[in-house]
Parts: sequence; C-alpha cells; structure tokens
Amino acid sequence: MQDTPLTISKILLKTSKISTIQIGPPAEQPVNPLAHCSLKWRQKLLWVSYIEQLQQPYLPSLDNEEWLANCLKHSRMQVVCVEPKLGEARLKLLADACEQAHKQIFLRIPLNREVPRKQQPVRWWLKRMIEWSIAALLLLVLSPVILGLMLLMRIFSAEPVFSRQWRVGERGKLFRIFKFRTMTVDAKTRQQYQGKDKDYFTPLGRWLNQYHLDGLPQLVNVLRGEIKLFGPHAWTLDEVAQLSQSELRELRRLPGIIGSYFYQRK
Repeated sequence: MQDTPLTISKILLKTSKISTIQIGPPAEQPVNPLAHCSLKWRQKLLWVSYIEQLQQPYLPSLDNEEWLANCLKHSRMQVVCVEPKLGEARLKLLADACEQAHKQIFLRIPLNREVPRKQQPVRWWLKRMIEWSIAALLLLVLSPVILGLMLLMRIFSAEPVFSRQWRVGERGKLFRIFKFRTMTVDAKTRQQYQGKDKDYFTPLGRWLNQYHLDGLPQLVNVLRGEIKLFGPHAWTLDEVAQLSQSELRELRRLPGIIGSYFYQRK
C-alpha cells in the first residue's frame, strides 16, 4: 500500500537521522499557520525555519495542532527550535503542540557575547535564592488580596480567572506566564472583525489593568524560575516576530516582572 502524506509525516518525525523537508499548502488550499516552513531534525532536536518558496511535498498532518502534537509525542525529539519570523500564529501553533507533547520549545536567537556567563555560580545561586525568597514572601503576604480578587472575578464574570499567555524566557525558551484575565476570551478575535475601539474588558478587567494588579500571579512564575523580579521585558509571540537582530540577542537574558511593568507603561 502506498504511503499517504499523513503516514510519511509521522515516520519522518520519528527518525533520528539528519533530514530536511519543506512544508506548505497546495495551491487549492488556503494558507495555514505552518505554511512555507522548513523542518530539519537531527537526533533529539527539531528546527523549524521560515522559507518563501516551497520546493518539496506538502504534508497535511503538520497543519493540524492535534496531528503535530501526536507526531511529537511518538518521536525521539526532546527540543523544538523555531525562527521568530514564523509569525505569531505559527509560533503559537507549534508552542501549543509542544505543550501537549511535553516537549521544550525555543526560539532560534543570535549569539550575544555580552551576556555574562555564570562565572561565579555561588553568587548567582545566592541572588536567585534571594529573589525566590522575596517572591515567596510577597505571595504569602498578598495571598488575601489575590484570593479576594479571584472571588470578585468569579462573582462578576463568567470568564476564566487566569490567562496563560506565551512569553519568551531565558535563551529564547517559550513558557506560559500567569496573569489575571482582564479581557474576554474571544477579545482578540472580535477585535479583528469588529474593530479595536470596542471595550472587551471584563467587569473588573479595566480596574485590574489600570492599577497593574493583573500581574500578581506572575510571582508563581518567579518561583518556577521562568522569570525574576528584576529583569528585561518578557516579550509576547506577537512582539518577538517584529524584533531586530540586536533586540533578539537580548532574549538570552532571564526576563523580569519589573522590566515588563515599565515597558507596558511606555
């Protein structure tokens, strides 16, 4: 029996050899989030790069998040590395699939020789432990406020209390950041079709956003080691696709809550 493109896709993602293949939609099908991508894998690492012209066969199984996640689950690859210029939709599709498959996903970023190495590991770990302790103390002290806000949000809105947004962390690793939900779940989709002047805040969302209380759950990310208290802005998938090469180099640093706070106030 002749192999179908779906079968070929699953076999290719299971191999441990060095291989490269390009994917994109056929002429009769609409453009999908993973259109015009080049896949290159070696051992346990998968590289996803952007290409402008398609030269090789179209693999439909890689257009679907569920299919892609299933392929990754049954592959030997542990890390997926993607180019920022793939765009927000493609990056999110790949990140969601990797999350389902329990694989790590990183952005491919330029080398930054100015980023200091951990030449003094004791001092580095001491600094991290201090920040971790401060975050744990703040979370404990502010827990009545956080629980109160959660209760108010459940009373005044049927929307989920928290939002888990993709952000870029140290060395380009993608992670989920925790925030109180200030916008409706379908706000982004509705803005695209009905304009951006509409009010899509939840009943408490505008107030939380105005006083920057929506970021309190990020203390959990500090405890998990994904961000720190003082550091550069944690870029979103939409923002990172528009960064210059020099700005991409800064993604090797561990982002922080305070840096994101001042960035949002600009």
